[in-house]
Amino acid sequence: MRRSPARRKCRRVPAAVYIKPSPRTVKSSSCAILKEMKTNMIQSNKAMKLLLQRHKINVDDVPAQKTSPIWKKRDLAGRPYWGVSDFWHLDQNGVPASEDLSRLEWDGNEVNLDAYAENQIQGILRESIGIIKAWMLQLEHEEPDIPFLILASYDDGAELVNKEDFPDGCCSITFRFWAPRGSNTVVNLSTFEDWEQPAVLAACNEYTPSLR
Repeated sequence: MRRSPARRKCRRVPAAVYIKPSPRTVKSSSCAILKEMKTNMIQSNKAMKLLLQRHKINVDDVPAQKTSPIWKKRDLAGRPYWGVSDFWHLDQNGVPASEDLSRLEWDGNEVNLDAYAENQIQGILRESIGIIKAWMLQLEHEEPDIPFLILASYDDGAELVNKEDFPDGCCSITFRFWAPRGSNTVVNLSTFEDWEQPAVLAACNEYTPSLR
């Protein structure tokens, strides 16, 4: 699994995906979508279904892929949070009790897979699905009572801020996982199916707003 710090710095944030950071809550419609979602399944929006069809990928045929395991830590108040790899070093000085842990997980668990040619796109699509399945298996086994969300979105590189860093073109898949706490799902899921950006979403374990 690869990190891409340079690409992370030059990416624009898709407005349709992110919720404004203040206040850090989402509309009740996002929670309603979560309650209706099929748990422990990977669901693609319309744009991703077309992308997968173009590259002849059946999600069910992609096996789980060996990847960095998810770890569990606690903040200074004893609340649990989950991460992968170096977490972008966001918790190196400890996590205060006032921290929005769902947002912290969203930021810390960002992973990018890049492709620099058309014939590499199928590879990163399959790799991302395999990693998602591996994460799902671990979370379902080790934390069956905690709801998690895993989101992967495809970026064709059209909105890169620093295009000179990628003169030959570059597309990528950005994916992350986090635990929604209370009504804070971090992203607006009510329009997921119609996002212009291709994306897949997985809900691990049954959603409940009880986690804080």
